[in-house]
Amino acid sequence: MHRFHRRRFLETATVGGAAAVLPAATGLRAADPPHPSVRDVGDRKQLFIDGRFIATSTGVSRTVNPPVKAGPIRLSTPATGYVNGVVEHEGRYLMYYRSEGGYAVATSADGSDWECPEVTAPGPSPAAASGRRPSVVFPGCEEGGVFLDPRDADGFPFKAIFGIMPAATAAWGPNLAAWAAPDLPPQDGQSKPGISGGLYLFRSRDGLRWECIPKVAVPFLCDTSNQAFYDSRLGRYVAYLRGFPEQAGSSHRHKRVAVRTETADLMAMPWPFRRNPGRLVSPDGCFGYPHDEMEIVLAADARDPVRTDLYNPCVHLYAHAEDVYVAFPSMFRCYGYGQRESSHGRDFRGDADGDGLFEVQLAVSRDGIHFDRIRTPYLKPGLTRDARGTTGDLDRGLVTMGVGMIHRGDEIHQYYHATPSTHVVGSVAAAQRGADPAGAVFRAVQRLDGFVSVDAGADGGELLTPAVVFSGERLVLNADCGGSGEIRVELQDVHGQSIPGHALADAVSIDRNGTAQEVWWRQGPDLSPLAGVPVRLRITLRSSKLYAFQFVSR
Repeated sequence: MHRFHRRRFLETATVGGAAAVLPAATGLRAADPPHPSVRDVGDRKQLFIDGRFIATSTGVSRTVNPPVKAGPIRLSTPATGYVNGVVEHEGRYLMYYRSEGGYAVATSADGSDWECPEVTAPGPSPAAASGRRPSVVFPGCEEGGVFLDPRDADGFPFKAIFGIMPAATAAWGPNLAAWAAPDLPPQDGQSKPGISGGLYLFRSRDGLRWECIPKVAVPFLCDTSNQAFYDSRLGRYVAYLRGFPEQAGSSHRHKRVAVRTETADLMAMPWPFRRNPGRLVSPDGCFGYPHDEMEIVLAADARDPVRTDLYNPCVHLYAHAEDVYVAFPSMFRCYGYGQRESSHGRDFRGDADGDGLFEVQLAVSRDGIHFDRIRTPYLKPGLTRDARGTTGDLDRGLVTMGVGMIHRGDEIHQYYHATPSTHVVGSVAAAQRGADPAGAVFRAVQRLDGFVSVDAGADGGELLTPAVVFSGERLVLNADCGGSGEIRVELQDVHGQSIPGHALADAVSIDRNGTAQEVWWRQGPDLSPLAGVPVRLRITLRSSKLYAFQFVSR
């Protein structure tokens, strides 16, 4: 069943029951155990990605904050497609991206300047491989990605999933199932065979030299930017894959969607899926596109423009806060197949089947299953400078966010692939890009925790959190007050009464821009007497953006 879920940002909630604080002459004390309606935040950072920490509010709104584009990256092995893995290992960054002949790797010490190493990989030598470069470490592989396995016990911390093209299967191992193999019987009036495929698990000690585990992990043709990673919140491995529902009655029939599976053991293959006895299966035990065998977690819906698909998942468990998943799917607004949208000569629309544009949006979740996709652009295509789009920014066509982020101080570096042409190939793509190259990898810079903020304008606003208990001695905010804004914090008990010494009248304002700004009151910042006591935060804002809060020790 489709479990795509939206959550309203501004929810009204009350903290029920008498909570575990007792105002008395001796002060407040913590209850043991806390009331079920009280959330224990400990010393973990909390982001305002949704309504979890907003019980009531007025005069504030949720805002998606696009990253700042930092321009293309120079790569000696040119990129021809998606960035499918950016990881940090032992002080070195590695980026995996699609290139001529497979997937290449680049390395960096700072996330800004990248080099393409020479690596000996399976398959024919680079000179004999039809344009393949020495940094292509996944020759003949398609539609997968790389991740680090923190549970590795065998000396292979790097893992990956990929399909293998027919010409490359022998290089990776004997009797491997090929990607996009035309080996399924024709059906539904087709004259050509259907295609099947599977994703294999790969492993590496250093991220440069890889070996294939010779058993199919995902026995489906999940085309385009599939990914897997270890979900430390669940203690399980999860995979987000391309699905293509075909079953009658599905609201997503003939649409690209993102599906999900999970497993406790990477080596227990194939990974779980629902068996469909009516599906045609290849001699290698593989199927065509996933239909209803796995759960749909991200998809286009009636609120999107007609003929819109969700092209890729690009899901991350955000490492710097509690219970935060962020996804950056490219939403594909297609101009149509067969009966196409036409621009009547203005531009290229209608010239080719399946043409269209991408827009990267942000989807947020607390569990990695139920996502709230926010319908504003997170990453837009660049500028065009003529009606037909043949001149302009190099990223004016398709934009696809890469899997993986790099944390550098107060910044998050993200990487995306973009083209000057739309969703076309061959001569049509060449005509659109003009004198520009076919595409490139770009860097974008996001503020730490900066994906979503709670904003108030010049007239001000405020929010009240549900009751929380914390550990630590100080409260810090990730907030941007510009040059004229201010934020103040009042601490209340669960009954809505201000705690003596921590009322709004006692609050010292924050009026700067910083990712960990300490909150003070007239008597100072120390909150150690309140640790373990249920409190609510009343936060007032004027001309400010609030991203996160955290109780910390000093």
